[in-house]
Amino acid sequence: MISKVPLRIRLTAIFGLAMAAVLAAAGYLALSRFAESQNEYARRATPEQLLASQEAYADLRRELLTALPVVFLAATVGAYLLAAAALRPVERMRAQAAAVTDTTPHRRLQVPPGRDEIARLAATLNAMLDRLQAALEREKRFAADAGHELRTPLSLLKTELDLALRRPRTPTELTAALTSAAEETQRLVDLAEDLLLLARTDQADHRPRGLRTLDLAPLLQRLTARHRNAHRTTALTVHCPAHLRVKAEPTRLERALTNLISNAFQHGRGPIDITTRETRDHVEIHVRDHGPGFPPDFLPTAFNRFTRADHARTTGGTGLGLAIVAAITRAAGGTYGAANHPDGGADVWIALPTDAPH
Repeated sequence: MISKVPLRIRLTAIFGLAMAAVLAAAGYLALSRFAESQNEYARRATPEQLLASQEAYADLRRELLTALPVVFLAATVGAYLLAAAALRPVERMRAQAAAVTDTTPHRRLQVPPGRDEIARLAATLNAMLDRLQAALEREKRFAADAGHELRTPLSLLKTELDLALRRPRTPTELTAALTSAAEETQRLVDLAEDLLLLARTDQADHRPRGLRTLDLAPLLQRLTARHRNAHRTTALTVHCPAHLRVKAEPTRLERALTNLISNAFQHGRGPIDITTRETRDHVEIHVRDHGPGFPPDFLPTAFNRFTRADHARTTGGTGLGLAIVAAITRAAGGTYGAANHPDGGADVWIALPTDAPH
């Protein structure tokens, strides 16, 4: 109930109670001291002097009963005006914050001069609005890019079905049309699964609950064996000591490493080398190919969603592979990066925490 009372009223009430206690104590002490002095004086005073002393005491009490309420009222009114003046910048910032909407995300609060708490609050709120605007723009770009990526396979799927229905087709033609439609449908399924995974890993309260310490060498050997069977003409090597252990969710770590290796096969050239390096509290996993490498202007955005190097745009990818790697690595508490190797080729890596004692 008290929380519904305006803050300036609450501050004034608190000040008023404190002031009432102080004035009451001051009045009581003044009367007590005066009475004590009069008692000492009464022992040697004449009856006339004693009567004058009693009248002086009565006058003092009347003056205190008259002056102290006036002082209390004036102090309370002054406290209310002071609280209102102190909260006026906060009310101004509230009005400015209320004017910030999804259609006007660029608006910011006016930072008052000085380096007091109000100025720091305005600066903090402006920084928060900057982050919210960046998130809003990122989500808008994400929706636009997702719509663009979905439009292509949907358009191709519709075209194949329209051609198949336009006139009677031979069984061979129908099989070819259905095969092409199935490929586009699978692409849509893959894209939907990737978007769902990114949405889940973006949620602050959706951290993987299956984080555990894993032996890295057997996992890398299993993945490389799988890719060697699929790419028999490209050399693939792995160098990982048997003792290395990382903390991650097994299924998602396998997905991230699969994306890194597939990315090297798809956009680079062999041989492809997988190496590990142990730091104080992390294990780095590097996947390097010997292809043309990344365009320099692509590196800063390599892990962004729906971003692809120009020479890779004709390979049919969605531009979500490295973005998924980044999301999985962040969720596990790790870091990631990409660079062009000095001796040629691209080097993409992730660093995952380890529970090994140091």
